[in-house]
Amino acid sequence: MNSIRCEMKKSLYPPLFILSCIGVILACAVCEGYTSGSRTTYTILELFLFVGKDVLLTDVSLNRYEIWEHGLGMWVQIFLPLLLSIGYLYTISAEKQTGYERLLLLRENNRRYSISKLAAAMFSGGLILLTGYILFGVLIWMKFPSLYEYSPDQIQSYLALVPGFAEPLFCLRKCISVFLYGMCLNVFAYLVSIFFTDKYILICLPLLLRYVWEQIVLKLQLRALEQGSATGSRLCSGLRIETILTINYPGGWWGPLIVITLLYLSGFGISVYLLKKKGEGFGFE
Repeated sequence: MNSIRCEMKKSLYPPLFILSCIGVILACAVCEGYTSGSRTTYTILELFLFVGKDVLLTDVSLNRYEIWEHGLGMWVQIFLPLLLSIGYLYTISAEKQTGYERLLLLRENNRRYSISKLAAAMFSGGLILLTGYILFGVLIWMKFPSLYEYSPDQIQSYLALVPGFAEPLFCLRKCISVFLYGMCLNVFAYLVSIFFTDKYILICLPLLLRYVWEQIVLKLQLRALEQGSATGSRLCSGLRIETILTINYPGGWWGPLIVITLLYLSGFGISVYLLKKKGEGFGFE
């Protein structure tokens, strides 16, 4: 437990942790927040800065819960593999390039060292995203109206589309799903860190792997649709990591969680094997 605690502290190094959280907030802010009847789109940042509360109250889809959820849009999904792993990858690169990893391996066995790195990658990704998203939510709460500030007719029409809506339950489930989403996205950084030490590769390759994953899942889903397999399409859709964010999707968390867990465990096994084989840190320059 002490080694895991030390690795978590290094991965959540305050300056890099703050920088990552700010990056998450900015990425959330530039996501699309609203599309008008004339098909004009507005980012959340534009709504926050230039739209008054009297205008926000004219459309129930501009309530704070809806806008908070829109914050996990395309730009967030693109840049998160980098934003969530800055501290972890910086630590990995510094330890391997300075030779500090050898000292750690002399003090700890290969298995304990690999477990601490695995835990740091998983939980640092979830904590960074959750912290940044909660801070973004605080800003949204300050600006956008609550659902219950709208007229009764608007509230009724919204609840018809979102049955069983309850603010505490919504916030709790959203926070859990966001933490799991961040934890899953960091798998790409973890796998890259096993083989590489160069900081430029460590920065770029997780983004590329994330894109490749999405393209593979999309092509499998399209092929299943072409073959008329609704079950196959549903299974492929369940492999999309973003499914974790769909809190109303029945059983939506389990598909990606199982696959990502298997990837983490595979990376752990490879890490232990390579450390035993080399007797020290292993990496391609």
